[in-house]
Amino acid sequence: MFIRAFSRLPYDVLWKWNKDELPGRTDNIKISKWLPQSDLLKHPKIKAFITQGGLQSTDEAITAGVPLIGIPMFGDQWYNVVKYEKLKIGLKLELDTITEEILENAIHKVIDDDSYRSNIEKLRSVMQDEPMAPLERAVWWTEHVLRHGGARHLRGPAANMSWAEYLELDLVLTLLLALIITTATIVLLAKYIYEQVLRKYVDIIKIKRA
Repeated sequence: MFIRAFSRLPYDVLWKWNKDELPGRTDNIKISKWLPQSDLLKHPKIKAFITQGGLQSTDEAITAGVPLIGIPMFGDQWYNVVKYEKLKIGLKLELDTITEEILENAIHKVIDDDSYRSNIEKLRSVMQDEPMAPLERAVWWTEHVLRHGGARHLRGPAANMSWAEYLELDLVLTLLLALIITTATIVLLAKYIYEQVLRKYVDIIKIKRA
């Protein structure tokens, strides 16, 4: 189904495929066991990106400003792909209902409708609008820790706790003791009620026999 849909496109298709050959592959479909995804997405001729919707792939597509088509399968992919449509940076397709026509129409829509690329480029601009780059921030905090002798003021309270305090064993033992006492009380009460009922039953039998 994917091959037939891709074969009708006026574009070359790069497909990550884990085998040496793809049966039915047409000339416009190029396969490879590994692709430099991040670098490829930044190529100016890339028109769209079909993905399962993983977080890393989504982030790389946003960084490159490439419209998305998501086909989620598990985990966080469903949440991520729903966001594609909410932010109007791509489309969501269902694996159970996808057809050649639906896939082909989705590809043409995200490519031909400039709003998808415009929206994802705006999103990229917002995400990258920071006071300093991530690398610069990492360098600054590293130097901050070095300047202040290990920066003990940044350490969380748990760093100075014993393992017993950290695991709150006093609370665990208290709850465990309460559970044991409650269980023992219920068992003893049930035993007492059973013995009383059994004793009355025996007395009734004796009276009837007498």
